[in-house]
Amino acid sequence: MDYRTIDWNDVWKDLMSAQKTSNKEVENNLWNRKDNAERFWKRTQEFSDRTRLTLEELPLTPQSRVLDIGAGPGRLSIPVAERVAHVTAVEPAEGMRKLLLDNVAEKGITNLECVSKRWEDIDVGNDLNGPYDIVIASFSLGMPDIREAIQKMEKASSRHIYLYWFAGTSPWEEHSINLWSYLYGTNYTCGPKCDVLYNVLYDMGIYPDMQVFPMEYTNNFASMDEAMDFFRSRYAIETPEQEAILYNYLRDELSWENGSISERADSTRVRICWEKKQNN
Repeated sequence: MDYRTIDWNDVWKDLMSAQKTSNKEVENNLWNRKDNAERFWKRTQEFSDRTRLTLEELPLTPQSRVLDIGAGPGRLSIPVAERVAHVTAVEPAEGMRKLLLDNVAEKGITNLECVSKRWEDIDVGNDLNGPYDIVIASFSLGMPDIREAIQKMEKASSRHIYLYWFAGTSPWEEHSINLWSYLYGTNYTCGPKCDVLYNVLYDMGIYPDMQVFPMEYTNNFASMDEAMDFFRSRYAIETPEQEAILYNYLRDELSWENGSISERADSTRVRICWEKKQNN
């Protein structure tokens, strides 16, 4: 087989389409709920080492203008805004966006604006206040056409682009693989990972720097009811049979220690970054 004939963007699109079909649009509903966004925010504050390392590796200056795509509740946008001149946060999920705006108001941040659109729906010229010295997409690359998405990032950027994505199967995908056939009678399809992303970039003439790093994934719950509520929204539980399947699975899979309940796993992540080619 001639690998040069592979269209890696088509590979990305096929995997994204298959995952979307099997995932039943659950992910959108998950982060539209503010309580799930608040749980995510709390987790980022408890495990802040990775955020600190990310801030250290970004080429931030007091004059920087930064675009954060898929900003969530502000894990990066808020501390970045405290260090730079301007941040534009793109966040389409209602729960995440509301919490982001609450966090911005609470901290008195005045140099951050929020755009409520999916990246694939963004018009760079009309929706954004660019160009940006640094464009960031941190674990938010669930875009159907990644080549088009990257082209828009390059259009929005005047210099640096930093992407963070996954290597290997994520902890939540492991749960889905284990549960899907019992809940829905079909197999779960995982989304594309960093290998496909790198090959798309390579085909675009972009040869990025890559760093692989481990990251602990932890969700803490005050009770089994709280855990069930979170996973119920993740898996769109609709029947008593599905409820029982999920309960029995979580009872065996979650960690129980000193009266606390947690979902714990290690994951492998990748930072992919490059400096945009400057026109002569």
